[in-house]
Amino acid sequence: MDSPLPQDEELGLAVRVRADQLHLLYQQSFPAIFLSVIIAIVLCQMLWDGGRHELLIGWLAAICASGLVRWALFWRHRRRQPEGLQILDWERSYAVTLFMTTSLWGLGVLWICIESSLVHQLIAFMFLLGMSAGAFSHYSARRYMVFGAMGSILLPTIGLFLLSGEQMKLSLGIAALLYMGLLGRASTVLSRAQSDNFALAHRLSAAKQKAELMAQTDDLTGLDNRRAFFARSQTLANYCERNKLPLSMAMIDADHFKQINDQYGHAIGDAVLCALADQLRRSLRKSDVCGRMGGEEFAVLLPDTSLAEATDLAERFCKAYAATPISIAGVEVGNTVSVGVASDGYDIEHLLQCADEALYLAKAAGRNRVVSELNVEAALG
Repeated sequence: MDSPLPQDEELGLAVRVRADQLHLLYQQSFPAIFLSVIIAIVLCQMLWDGGRHELLIGWLAAICASGLVRWALFWRHRRRQPEGLQILDWERSYAVTLFMTTSLWGLGVLWICIESSLVHQLIAFMFLLGMSAGAFSHYSARRYMVFGAMGSILLPTIGLFLLSGEQMKLSLGIAALLYMGLLGRASTVLSRAQSDNFALAHRLSAAKQKAELMAQTDDLTGLDNRRAFFARSQTLANYCERNKLPLSMAMIDADHFKQINDQYGHAIGDAVLCALADQLRRSLRKSDVCGRMGGEEFAVLLPDTSLAEATDLAERFCKAYAATPISIAGVEVGNTVSVGVASDGYDIEHLLQCADEALYLAKAAGRNRVVSELNVEAALG
């Protein structure tokens, strides 16, 4: 059973489901524009002999005009191609043009047939029942559109039948109301099922994205984990190699981390790693790739950065981090980092190995310093 979503997530999910329903409406209901005009022509032909020609022609012209308005709406929609939640801006236009057309059917047929023979009234009423069934099949994605369309199509003639005082018309009116109720109930069930399917699809998509993110993210620091770091870094390295850009790697290690863990506990140790990760995020450029390699070790890939530039960046970071003691739960923890920097080719494994060797020298020389090929003698001296 799915766990309940927070209220704001539920609201967001409802909006996305509503957008999906509108996308579905625009996809499936375009043929209804032409069906409405064709059925209106057939009905006028059947009523022509016993009906008033000017009323039939006027009503048919109104149906064609409403169809043209709806066609223009769909044409604009196809040109604009609204994506995602943008479709919500198109709901009102869709509903207005839909109810305009269905009202022309309901009120227009009433206007044409109010003085016609019983046979013509029954013929027209059968057409209206068919149109209401079409509304159910085409607009079931949005329940209020189904009820609005069926009501505007059938209720005028149903009202005429119920007020006529004739037994047969009264029975037809009651039967039509029951018919509307059954279609309305079926529409409610179908709309709810569609909504649930859309919501499930969004939940599955969100769960997949979350799982993919978790598979690429270090749980503690939120940085890339080792696998994600290698994947992103190699892509960036290939780009630098193709464009003959310099590429540097920095390995960063939290100094005396085991001592911090032993003295203050693992909670403080974890907080130190998180603070180091936050400092890295604030210090790095958008193009840089940073990840936790494991334990207290972090790696940073610096594209389009020479060894001299990378060493300078690392030294500034090292000094800034050492000058900012970490205060956690009332405990002030002074912490420093050692950094090894390398720039030797475009193979990530090789770069990491070279940076790790430089890091080893930095720790052996007393920690809280940066070592690269440029300053190895000074750092060790």
